[in-house]
Amino acid sequence: MNKTPLVSTKQHVRSSFRDAVYTSLNIGMAESYFCAFMLALGISELTAGFGTVLAQFIGVCFQLLSIRTFFRKHPLKKRLLLFLALQALAMIPLMLVGQYKLNSSYLIIGILGMYWASLLSLNPPWNRLMGNTVPARFRLRFFSIRNQFGQIAVLTGLVISGCTLYWAKNQSRELEVFVWIFTLGFLLKSFSWFELKYRHNSHQLPKGIETRLKMREFVKRLRHTEQGKLVTFLIFFYTAAHFSGPYHVPYMLNHLKFNYLEYMAVTATSYFGRVFMFRILQKRARSRHINTLLIISCVGIASSPLLWALSKNYSWILGVEFLSGCYWAGFELATVLLYYQKIEDHERTSIMSYITFFNITGMVIGSLLGALFMRHLPPSLNPYIVLFATSTFLRVLVIIFAPHVNFRGNIPKLISFNRVFMVLPPFGALTRPVVGKIKKKGEEKEIKEEKEQK
Repeated sequence: MNKTPLVSTKQHVRSSFRDAVYTSLNIGMAESYFCAFMLALGISELTAGFGTVLAQFIGVCFQLLSIRTFFRKHPLKKRLLLFLALQALAMIPLMLVGQYKLNSSYLIIGILGMYWASLLSLNPPWNRLMGNTVPARFRLRFFSIRNQFGQIAVLTGLVISGCTLYWAKNQSRELEVFVWIFTLGFLLKSFSWFELKYRHNSHQLPKGIETRLKMREFVKRLRHTEQGKLVTFLIFFYTAAHFSGPYHVPYMLNHLKFNYLEYMAVTATSYFGRVFMFRILQKRARSRHINTLLIISCVGIASSPLLWALSKNYSWILGVEFLSGCYWAGFELATVLLYYQKIEDHERTSIMSYITFFNITGMVIGSLLGALFMRHLPPSLNPYIVLFATSTFLRVLVIIFAPHVNFRGNIPKLISFNRVFMVLPPFGALTRPVVGKIKKKGEEKEIKEEKEQK
């Protein structure tokens, strides 16, 4: 009797690692080149950059429908299988667009909107699945290791697609290779579907009520709860980050004239930085450092666009992207764990849907403001350099006025006289609050708290 849950959890964890590899390979091979695909079809830089974010907004609007009663009356596993199947099928029209060289931006944004609709609708039930199957005391280690598997797979996918596209461009077969890339993406999503279908049969989620929180109730929480303050901060931070974020790819491919190998190397360096940081966090970070990790990561992310603006040297850009990857790794891990700490399991599906909706809405607003900002700059100025510098300024403003952060309690620790340089690249990732030694009492306390909750 006691062995059954253990076997089910093991099977689920191993399967989730394999799924992470398939999903991340697809991210590296296909998702990372959506903007490049639009540019290869002859679509303009601003349309390609903004269009990739607009497609995510279309997807997140559909995600709000996916938490309604029509979908929630079906078992969690069936919902996951449905959304995975739709995501795989979305690759087929992308193959046709590349095959027949259809350069309609409306058509491509619509197809990508379908892709993101299925992907974003998949995330809330997946988060609930993880919350019910991974014990709280193992989550930091579990997600650190899983993310390492994922980032290595993303790197592999980036290298495969980057090298192939570099060869294809010289042979004038660029769009033909994109068709094969999307075909492989379809196969990888199909593998994820089969993994979930046939490797989770022995796993049963604890029976409980899945509560759908209404939008107006969630909005009320934004001002009066710790959960709401965290979400509000992240919405504004994503808005500031995407003021320049979507335009890095057009900047590299069209402005700096990078070839696909150079672009692939820059993107891969960022993911390598994430793998490097996840390994450090896996071994030495603990849950009581998560808030400090979030602050330090945000400061590092805020400095990245300014560093891009300082030089066009290729080696410099590689170094900046490595540091940026380190900070984004800390940011992603901190936000995932804070969500699990501050959201009840029975409300997780609906709340994560609303959080994703508001975050992507912020991304769309930031991207649109960035595009308008570039259009209205004087011709004498370099639009990308001014955009990156302005984005850094906006990110710093968001961090200073963050409602989630108690600066009186935290900032003196972070930027005291003897640590003023430790929150800036390249030292911020290795500051003591993130990787300090862990006392045994801390681990025992976490285990005790989890037992009391059960």
